[in-house]
Formats: sequence, structure tokens, C-alpha cells
Amino acid sequence: MSMELQLIDTIFFSDKRKNLLLFLKNGPKTIEEIKTELEVSSSPIMAQIRILLKDGLLVQKDDSYELSVKGKLIVPKMEPLLSTFRIFDENHDYWARQDLRTLPPHLLDRIGELGKCMELVPDRTHIFDYPPEIMDPLYRSKTVMEVSSFFRPGYPGLYLDLANKGIEVSLVLERPIYRKLITDYRQEAEEFINMGNTQIFVCDNKIELASSLVTDRFISISMISKDGRYYNHEMVSFEKSALEWGKELFNYYRDLSEQITRI
Repeated sequence: MSMELQLIDTIFFSDKRKNLLLFLKNGPKTIEEIKTELEVSSSPIMAQIRILLKDGLLVQKDDSYELSVKGKLIVPKMEPLLSTFRIFDENHDYWARQDLRTLPPHLLDRIGELGKCMELVPDRTHIFDYPPEIMDPLYRSKTVMEVSSFFRPGYPGLYLDLANKGIEVSLVLERPIYRKLITDYRQEAEEFINMGNTQIFVCDNKIELASSLVTDRFISISMISKDGRYYNHEMVSFEKSALEWGKELFNYYRDLSEQITRI
């Protein structure tokens, strides 16, 4: 086995070793602290410590163990990879259907930041609506930012209602979606644009995903499948890292767009 493969085996093919390395990222620990934190007994964890010492990932100083220089270089890079493994493992069927190339490359590289997600599949009575599961946190949000390449019939009334409740609402729409908005719902669109807590941006570039809704409480993302279809399934996360990821996605498309200040 090559040195690289041996190192991968050492780090990832044992939950005890993986968890120990991540625990020691916070600094040196005694064997008693390690046993308490990882809920293990002496014999099993010492066997793993000896492996990590042998492979140069740990060093022992007096009665404590800590990451070696090599360990300090490698372990921080484990977490993004482990997060990516988890997100695909927990919702394998959903992600396997999606065309992930529709995400900006710098955000696709960090897709693990979405954290723990749940897939929401609409029933027939809500096929064109946001899932009922996110309506309560949506109305309790302080900010709402959406990027969209398709039109929901309930858009205009919903966002006008949110804005009237004092929520800051910002939208990035593809040009054809904006045209439909001002053609079919001109009065609502004008009222929305003239409010002090709203923004509309129009993107002439193709928005490669169906929609991304991010608030200060959750993110809901809906993608286009590999066969080019939209199935109206939402992937929702309430993790803090996911909210930051979602804001970056919104800003990515906002920076490609033109703000509309009057119709």
C-alpha cells in the first residue's frame, strides 16, 4: 500500500481514529479527557493512539497527546471532506438526481456546509406553493432573499405580504420571470418595488438552478435534475453554515444582475 493510501486508511477507516483526531484539533488532551469525551475505555483507544503515533499524526508530551505538525496540517482539511461525505450519504437519492454543475464551482466545492438537510416533497394540494413546513419560519424571518429561474403563481402576494410585515425582501429573477411578473401582476410589482424594505434584481444570465431561498432562519434550495426537469422538491437546512452558504449563492447572482428601481 502506498503512503498516501495508508494515510487515508488511517484517518478515515476508523471512527475512533477520526473522532480522536478531530477532538485533538482543539489542543492537547490527557488520556482521561480523551476517554471521557469519546466515551471509550483505555485499551481500545490506546490501540488507535499507537497507530496515529506510528503514522506521525500524533505526538506525546508528558501525559498528553496532541497533533503533530503533519496532523495540524491535515486534520483541519478533514472536516470539509467529512461534511461533503455526510451530505451525500444522508440524502443520496436526491443528490444523485440533480445536476450539481448548476451550482457555482466555489460553492459546489463547499456543499458540505449545507450540513444536515431534509428533502421536502410537496403533495398535490401544495404543488405550486412553498412547502407548509417552511411557512412558519419564513414569516418569522427578518430577511428573505430568493434567486429564481421559474415563476410560482403565489409569488407576488406572498412577497408583498412578507414586506408589509416589515421583513426585508430581496429577489433575483431571470429576465423572462421578471417580464411575467410585471405583465401579469403589475400593480403588486409596483407596490413591492416602491417599498423601503424591498429590492428586485434582474439577471440576464441564465440562472442554472430552479430557486434558492435563504433567510436568517433557513435555506431552501431546489435544483434542476440531470434530465433537465424540475420536480419541485426542496432541500432545506437550518444550519448556520448553510445560511452563510446561501447568502453567498444569492450574492453571486445579485452581482450578475441589474437592480430595478422603477417599472
